[in-house]
Formats: sequence, structure tokens, C-alpha cells
Amino acid sequence: MPDVAIPAQPTVDVADGPRPPAAANQTPQVPLRRFERERAARKEAEHLLTLKSRELFDALQSSREAERRLQLALWASGEGIWDWRGEDGLLRVDGLVLDAQPLADPPTDLPGVLARVHPDDVESLRRAWRLLATKACDDVDAAFRVRDATRWRWLRVRGRALLRDPTGRPRSVAGTVKDVTAQREAEHALLLLAQAFSSTRDALAVVDASWGIVQANESFRQLVEVPRIRQGEPLARYLRLPAEAGTSEHWQGECTLSRQDGRTLPTEVSLTAVAERAGQGRCFIVVMRDISERRRAARELERMAMHDPLTGLPNRAALDQALVLRIAQGHGFALLFVDLDGFKSVNDGLGHRAGDELLRMVGERLSRALPEAFLARWGGDEFVAVGPPGSDSTALDAMARRMLAEIGRPYAIAGHELRVTPSIGGVCSPTHGTDPQTLLRHADAAMYAAKDNGRNQVVLFHAALDAGAQRRTLLHGLLRADAERDGFHFVLQPQVDGRGRHLGAELLMRWSPTPIGPVSPAEFIPIAEKIGVIDRLGRHALRSAARIARDLHAHRRLARIAVNLSPRQLLRPDLVETALDACRAEGADPAWLELELTESALVSDIAAVTRQLVRLRDHGFTLALDDFGTGYSSLSHLRQLPLHKVKIDRSFVRDLRTDPRSLTVLEGIVRLCRSLHLTTVAEGVETADQFEALLTIGIDEFQGFLFARPQTPQAWFEQLRLADASAPVPDA
Repeated sequence: MPDVAIPAQPTVDVADGPRPPAAANQTPQVPLRRFERERAARKEAEHLLTLKSRELFDALQSSREAERRLQLALWASGEGIWDWRGEDGLLRVDGLVLDAQPLADPPTDLPGVLARVHPDDVESLRRAWRLLATKACDDVDAAFRVRDATRWRWLRVRGRALLRDPTGRPRSVAGTVKDVTAQREAEHALLLLAQAFSSTRDALAVVDASWGIVQANESFRQLVEVPRIRQGEPLARYLRLPAEAGTSEHWQGECTLSRQDGRTLPTEVSLTAVAERAGQGRCFIVVMRDISERRRAARELERMAMHDPLTGLPNRAALDQALVLRIAQGHGFALLFVDLDGFKSVNDGLGHRAGDELLRMVGERLSRALPEAFLARWGGDEFVAVGPPGSDSTALDAMARRMLAEIGRPYAIAGHELRVTPSIGGVCSPTHGTDPQTLLRHADAAMYAAKDNGRNQVVLFHAALDAGAQRRTLLHGLLRADAERDGFHFVLQPQVDGRGRHLGAELLMRWSPTPIGPVSPAEFIPIAEKIGVIDRLGRHALRSAARIARDLHAHRRLARIAVNLSPRQLLRPDLVETALDACRAEGADPAWLELELTESALVSDIAAVTRQLVRLRDHGFTLALDDFGTGYSSLSHLRQLPLHKVKIDRSFVRDLRTDPRSLTVLEGIVRLCRSLHLTTVAEGVETADQFEALLTIGIDEFQGFLFARPQTPQAWFEQLRLADASAPVPDA
């Protein structure tokens, strides 16, 4: 505000005015002196009045400036002013701003304030006011929450009792009020950060520019296993960081952490620079995490990825790496590919646990027999041995002889003494190949040649064997494709009674891929089992059997169609539903189908198989035990399983005339089955002499080339039609 000049009041000096003429003889001294004194006094009073007016004006100006400066200070600090009068309880709040907006409709008394306060804060605010009211203190300082238009906000109220009445009760209280929501939220965030810093499982440390520890959490202390961390202690005492770690805003890597006892830990370290502030040097936040378990898990995963879990030997991936490295070294070496002869019968007959145990024992024996070789399990019952650098065909032959001797010894498994033999194919690098794929393909071809030559031997690869390996590779691909699109056809071999009448037929699968032509079931069924498509082939067979049975009964022929179940099918939990789905899809009655199971498929889990068979029998399927007499515990199976028929293996029929014991065994089987109310079927009947002998001992049904060769369903239907036409018509 500009200064305002206060004009001086005019004064009248009588000495300056007109004076009466003095009498010639008058003397004026006394009145004149009194007048002078009065005039001087009046002038002094006027001067004092002017000074006081000036002082009053200056005081007013100073008060206004002080008030202006106070308002500016309060505005800058975000604080408002409040005062309360005791005589009427009136409350006035000025200048309070909430979220950049002046407080709307401020309260005018204490009850109005309490009505807006958060319920959890009301009691603390009342307690603070009571302390002020009872003269327990002259100041009040309280923080509480009030509700604005959108949220709860924190206010801090400070004040002092300015006047009290004679009883000590406050008559006037004044102070400031401020919105401290942002401060409270920042304090809460800092508290959370502090709690996170102290309680996180990762080891944290704050270090200064000279890498001295400023602060560390409990996890860091536990990680380095010291009683306490001293401030200023060098981080390098525990952690060695590379030189480049502190040159960027962020660094991450793996380091070695040293514990107090001298042990070290692999540690993942993350380093983040904190910007320098005024008066403070640069600092870093160091996050450390013990990765010992991660390293161990990584090693275990690598071991699992590169090793066979059953035998502990390196697996196919590890073998590929080893071969690439060995070939790159430029030294020749020998390689042997081993397949176990007779493993499938052990696996099917005694179950997968016995098969797994056999594979483990073979792996151990190979490790003992060939300590100088790199051994790997190729898959299934196949192993590969890679000779040391420089090994040649002579070394290959010596290694193979040790394999034959070690693997051929008997094995005691599940109460049985078992024997398996190896078929071994051998190659030499670089003579037989300069890359892993070629070497393994040629060794596999030589191994199959060893099997074809009678098994339990080693065959060294030669060029003529490559065609067989290529055929097997081609068959693998074709079989997978045809298994997907049902690229098979089926033939039927009739089953007859003792008078030659057709009672039914067995469904037999045939495969003729276009580039190759007909492939024997003896060749493609093992391949299907090996590459894992045998279940799909089994489903195709069930559908075809149900379709043929439907067509057969449409021509009023009461005959069953027999179809084989593979050991894997028999152990599948969805076998019953699969068989029923096939019947439903083709419109066939389950009673029209006969399901044949091999004895070797029963040993792995006889209880589970029995439950499956009971369900199949309850749905109406006829159950037959195929190849009886070639498996294990045959008599117990006849007693336990819910069977209808027993099909005697063709080996007994073939030896019937040359081995009298076969006839004796057959007679016992027939008597046993008859006592158990089981129908007997003889397979592989090819001569009239065999038929007559079997008929004599009481066999019920027959199957073999003597009666009919496998034929198409249409041909069999025509044969049935002709048989019906030639049958005598019964008398009326």
C-alpha cells in the first residue's frame, strides 16, 4: 500500500498578525511573555501530534505488511488458520486448501469437525482437545482424516490456548491446519520400502561410491553368515565384483560370494546406481541372490536331458554330441549298436518292472565290460558303445566279444532266471561314415543283419546291408502315415468244428504300402510296437471286426469274429469303452465278437487285466486265451481269468507226430479245460493226421490251412453261402 501523507494542521502565530498600536506610555512585557509560552506549548503539542500520527501510520503499515507476509508464508506452506472462541464455541477456519481447492463449507464448531472425521480418529482428536481444555497442556497437535468429495485426507492441526478464564478453561484457542495427505502417503510408502528392504528374502545392501556398506538387510547378514554388518565395511570382503560393474547405471551378472567360514556361493548380483544428490556422493543398491539351488537344478536338468533315467547312461542326445566331438577330433573309432534278443518276451511276460530291471542290469554289465567306451542307451532295448579314439575293426571285435559274454550270462529277476542275447552291428569311422547319422544307420543295418543271421552275434557293416536299413526307415514313415488314415485291409481265417462246419473266423491284418507291396505282419507288427502306433492299429482292427460281424449277422449267420488284443491295449484303462464304441459305431452286438489275448500280456498286472476282462465279459464279449502254453503261469491263468476259450499254440500241433510228449501235454490241457468248462481250439492244423489226433483227444474247434487259408470277407461270405446251399434240407 503506498504511503499516505498526512497534512500538517495549520497554526496561527498571533505575533504575525496585526497588532494593536501600543500606547505611548503602556508597558506589554507580562502579557507578552505568557502569550509566548502558550504559543510554544501549542507548537510543541502540534509537533507531538504529528509524530504520533506518523508513528501510528507506520505501525499500521507495518501491521499490514506483517499480515501480508504471514498470508504469503501460510499460502506457501499450505497451511490455513483457525481460531476458536470459548464464550460461544464458534470455530473459524481460513485458508485451508484440499487438493488445490479451498475447503468447501468449513465447519463452524467442534461437533461439526468431529462429524467429518474418520471414525477411527474421533477418539484421539477428542482426547487431544480434552487435554487442552483441562489445562493439562497449553498446546494441541493432532493428525486425523477427514472426508473430501472423493477420498479421506489427512489433516494436521496445531494450536495454543491464548486466553483462559479464572477456572483455567480456554477462552480463545488459535493455530494452523494443514493437508498432510501427500506427506502421510510418502511416509507410508517409505515405511513399506523399509519393511521390504529389511524383510525381503533377497540379500540387499546399499554401498557408497567407495563400495563401503552403508546399510544391509537381514537376508544379507544371513547369506554371509556374520553376526552383524558394520557400517562402512567394504563390500569386497564378501563379494568380488568385476571392474565394469560400477561403470553403468545398471549391471547384472553372476559372482562368487564368500562366507565367513570360507565357503563360497554362486550368486546372482544386480547393481543399480542411485543418482547423486547435493552434498552426497553416488551410491549403489546391490541385490544378491543365492543361486546354488538353481545351479544344482540346472545341472540336474542337464543330466536328465543328457542321461537315461532308467539306466543312468547317456541318452541319444548325449550320444549325438559325443559323436560330433569325436568326429571333429579327426581320429577314427569303432561303434557298436546293440539290440537285446528276447527282451520283448520278458517285458510282455513278466511285466514292465521286470523289463526295466533287466535293462538296468544290462547297462551295469556293459559299463563293467567296456570301461574304455562311451556307452549310451539309444532307446527301448537298444544300446550304443563308442570305442576310444583310434579304435579299429580289431578293437571292435574285441569289444563285441566282451559284450556277448557279459550280456549272455543269466539274470535273476522276479524269481525267474532269464537269458537274453545281444545282436550287435558294428561300424568304423571314417570307413563306414563321416557323420553321426550315417554311422548309426549303418550300425543299425548291421545289427538287423545279425538278427537275421541267427542272433547272438556281431556283424560288421558292408554296403549290401544299406538297402535293408533304408527299407526299415521307409517302413517307419509309411506305417505312421497308414496308421493315421487306416491304410490296412483285413482277411479272415475260418474256425471249424469236428465236422468241418464254420463256427466263426479270426480277423488278420494285412498291409501293402504302395511303394513296397505286401509286408508280413511278422515284420510290421514289431515296428508298430516299436514306434508306438500299435494302439491305433488295434482300434482299426476292432472297428473292422465289428463291421464284418454286422454284415455276417445280416445274412443270418450265427458266427463270431475273433480279433486279437495287443498287450498294450489290454492294459489301457479305456479298453472296454474302445471295444463298445467300435460295436456302437458299426451296429454290432458285443456277443458277436471274440477278443483274443496273449498269455504274455497277463503277467505285468494280472489284477488290472482281470478287472478289464470281467467288464468285457459282462458286456457280452467272448474271451479267448491265445497261444496257450508258451507263456508263464498258464494254469493259474486258467483258474483266475473269466475266459470262454483256450487256443492251444501251434507248436504243440506241429510236434504232435514227432514228439510223443506233445500229445501227452495236449491230453492234459484238454482234460483241464473240460473240467473248467472252457472250449479248446487247436491252431495251425495243416494235415489230416494232425486233425484226427486232435479230434481223438477231444479238441472242440480247429483252425489252419487244412480247412481254409486266410481270405477276404467277401470270399468267406461266398463260401458260407455255398455251404448253406449244399446242406441237406431237413425233413418236414
